[in-house]
Order: sequence, then structure tokens, then C-alpha cells
Amino acid sequence: MPLECAVLGKDVAITETTIPVISPYWRLKRNGHWTLLCRYDHERPRYCVLSPKAGAALALMDGRLTVRHLTMIAQYAFNLESQEKSQEFITRIISEANREDDAVVNMTPELEAYVKRIDPFDFVVKASRWKEQQRLATPISLNVMFSNDCQPNCAFCFAKGHCVPEGKLLSTERWKELLREAKGLGIDQVTLSGGDPLLRKDSLQLIEEMIALEMLFTLSTKCHITEKIADSLVAIGMTQPVNQYVREIQLSMDPDEPTADKLAGSPGYYNRAVRSIGNLLKRGFNLRVKSVVTALTAPYVYDWVEELQDMGLRQISIAAYNRSLTGNTDKMFLGTEGLNSILEQCRQARIDFPEIDLSTAGLEHGEQSWDRYSEPFGPLPGEDKGIAEKITLCREEGRYGAHSSMTITPDGKVMLYDTVPRDEMLFVGDVSKDSIAEVWNSDALRNFTHPRSEQFKGAACYDCKDLAKCQSKAGYCFREAYFKSGTVFVPPAECPMIQAEA
Repeated sequence: MPLECAVLGKDVAITETTIPVISPYWRLKRNGHWTLLCRYDHERPRYCVLSPKAGAALALMDGRLTVRHLTMIAQYAFNLESQEKSQEFITRIISEANREDDAVVNMTPELEAYVKRIDPFDFVVKASRWKEQQRLATPISLNVMFSNDCQPNCAFCFAKGHCVPEGKLLSTERWKELLREAKGLGIDQVTLSGGDPLLRKDSLQLIEEMIALEMLFTLSTKCHITEKIADSLVAIGMTQPVNQYVREIQLSMDPDEPTADKLAGSPGYYNRAVRSIGNLLKRGFNLRVKSVVTALTAPYVYDWVEELQDMGLRQISIAAYNRSLTGNTDKMFLGTEGLNSILEQCRQARIDFPEIDLSTAGLEHGEQSWDRYSEPFGPLPGEDKGIAEKITLCREEGRYGAHSSMTITPDGKVMLYDTVPRDEMLFVGDVSKDSIAEVWNSDALRNFTHPRSEQFKGAACYDCKDLAKCQSKAGYCFREAYFKSGTVFVPPAECPMIQAEA
């Protein structure tokens, strides 16, 4: 059950006797000389970079001090001219943190067990040191691929055809070293991708290590979860809570049995998935079933949801199939009619089955994609103008995962996205021989996130006077450029220069 958190300035008023606390669903983290406010979420971590004043002020909000006490401390610490100005400052910090989010809440006895106590002095930094930092010193999260293998052979899989020979896989001990390094760097949110994590022989050892390190993750799989596998997952702690969460298992399957078996390239896959659901539900797992719906499965969404709810499932995710290396001519690609059909079926399913948490993604035109960056705080009184400008730039860059996360493939090669094929031109490092920190700060990785003009020689970007502005969107550009042209350092089709030439 989600924790009851009353958001200050929204659910309850901010008064002198209010006791603010960073929500258990958020974390205050030091990243180099920067302080980050990070969403603590098993599926979609987000963050924003805080100014030195904002970071230091929020570090005081640990559920032990009232606004009145915080006001007195802030007046002295930030050299504010009066108690009134100081209280305005504290109130503004809380309001900025909650403007678009829910980061600062009212302290209650129920939250005590989930509050993370921090030392405020760990978040004090000189403005000059803060401005020296140009990018995140370490990733916010990691995407790890223990294996590119999978039981089915799905028609739309990015990992298909890119399996790594067993002799070239990272060893069990190397994976554990990397996970421990990540934890030491402050990374506690990890995405398990692939391929299927459970197809690796030592997968349970690696998942157990992540559990021991108190990492938050979702285990996504298409494996047939037998009773034996389900019991093993219980034994290593997958049903035990980490803070306020119980780690989620996300089982992927498609609607309509004959179509699903065909798409999976595996006769009997649908029925095996049904048995997997039963084995997991019987043992009390936090289970979600997800489908990437194509034009072939779109007509069957409602019936599929009904079948799952009859089995006792209460969490379902539906995403539109919308990526294709061959463009929109792919027979699985959803047109307007298919998208509208899915939307209508989901609308009806929510009415008929209100107990189900039915989430959707990519179905509506203009629907906003997941933004990894929270809205930044506005400039604070007396703060350096250069700080506000850098925070705005961080906000532009932070929307894209390439600026805050990286993907480790089964043999240790590092990429910036998991939704691209395994292509050497997309590798930015190798953790089989280097550390996570060394790869993150390498020239190879930086040249993808902040490419130099000479890397675009022969392309329209090379002589573009707006290239510097475009740098903040490079994380998006190189992926889209690759999908459209099969290479990296060229403008994507959406580039205004390309459209003007056309």
C-alpha cells in the first residue's frame, strides 16, 4: 500500500508549527559538487539539480524541525535580513520543491520508519565549486543486461540476433563488483533489461546481490516461471520490502493466444505465461503484466484484460509498439485507427474493472514522453545568476536518459540506451576492464552526450550556427539519427535544417 503523504502547500498549509520532511518517495543526494533531488521510484527515476542554497535548505528538512526552527537556522546560515524574510525563504523552498512534484511532505509518526536521516553539512558547498561542475559526476541510475538471451523469439525484440557467447559474458564476480561500485556511487535504482535476466545461469545470485545491497529494481521477464523458480525468488527475498516498496516482477505477454504465440515465435508461449502468472500470484509477488501492443494484437486488448482480471491480476501496463528500424511501413506499426481502438478498449476496461491499475503509454497523439528531469527551482534571492542559467541548461539536457544513465550489456560493453541494436558504433565504454566511474567520465561517452562539431564533418550539423543550442538535445538526436539513417552523427529527420532543405 502506498504511504499517506500530505504534500505541503497543496494538501496542507505551511505554518510555523509545520514539520517538513523530504518525502520517502524522494531522495536528496550529493553528486560531485551538486545536490540532486531524486525521485525514488522502481520504474521511472527522475531528478533535478539544486542550487547550493536550495540543497542546503532541503537537507535540514529531516522531520525533526518545525518551520519556525528552520527559519531561525536559515536566517543565520544564509545571512537573511529578518525572521520574516527567512520564513519567506523556507516557504519558497518548500513551494518550489512541490510546484510540479510532491517532494516535501508533512511529517507524521507513520513516516518515521521511512525517513532517511542525512547530515546537512554533507550538502554545504561553495558556489564557486558548484559552478565548476559541468555534468553529473556519476549516473543517477543504471540499466543492466545480464543476458541478451530469451526463451521466446519475439518479432519486435531489439536484443534478437545479438546474443553474447557464454565465454564472453561478464563473470558472476565482476557483476557483483559492478553492483557494489554502483551502490558506493549512490546508485540505488537499477533497471534489469535484456534479453531476459533469468536466462543467465547465475541470475538468482546476481538478483540476490542486488537485494542485499537494497537496490530498487523491477524484474522484467518472459520466462516460464515454474513453481521451482517462483519458490527460489521467494527464498532470495523478492517478496520482501525495500523501504516502502515491494520489488515488482513484470511479466511480458501479448493478447490473443494464437497471435501471441506467433509473435513470440514459440508455440504454447501464451499458456506458459498464464501458468507463470498463477505461480507468481499464489506466492504473493508484486506482479504486473505488460504488453507492447501491435496492429496484430490491438483488437484483443479488452478480452485480454478481462481474462487477466479473472485470474486475480490487478496491475496491467499497455504500451503502443512505436519503434521500427524500417519506419512506419512495418505491418506491426499502429496507425490512428489501431491506437483509437486500444484507447476505447482501455477506457471501457477501466469502467468495467475498476479494481485494476491499468496504465498506458504511447497511445495518444501528443502524449508527453517520460521526462527524467523534474522542473527546476526558480532563482533564489541573492543567488548567482550563473547558477540559475546552469540549472536551466541541466534541465534541457536532463530530459534524456543518455545524460543521467548508462546501459551495461552482457559482456560489459556500455551503451547509452537499451532500445537500440547492439552496434559497435554505439558502444561508449567497457566495464569488463574499466570501472563505472571511468566509463562515465571517459571521452568516448562524453563525445556522445556532448559531441564536438568536427564529429559531424560531412553532415549538415558541421556548419550549423545553432549546433551549440542543439547540444542539450544530443541524447535524443543520435538515437533518432541512428534509426533513420543507420549512423550516428547526422541530423535526425526532425531537424529544422533538414526540413527546410526538403
